[in-house]
Amino acid sequence: MVGFAVIGVLASVFTAYQVVTHWMSDQVVISCRPDSGRAYCVYHRTTPGLLATEREMHVGIAPNRGLFYDIPYSAADVQASWNAETGLLTITMPGTELRIAEAEYRDR
Repeated sequence: MVGFAVIGVLASVFTAYQVVTHWMSDQVVISCRPDSGRAYCVYHRTTPGLLATEREMHVGIAPNRGLFYDIPYSAADVQASWNAETGLLTITMPGTELRIAEAEYRDR
């Protein structure tokens, strides 16, 4: 019985930790596609963690929908540009570049 109580307490502590860190996360919009009928954007979220800070980049019509990437860079180090003719998204980070075709990020 004591084992189950300990597991219950640990699960409650972990859940509370997840809620607090999600609330403390910082999200910014890096860039939005200007010519799209739907607002496709590049979002950057930083979430403080117990052992490390988590940084994510999202590409889609909403911050919680689309392509998700874990990246080691802050929002200040990320730039995005959109090609109006082809829909190609180019994301530039220190020392690297990520190119995403419109077919990959388009929401169906």
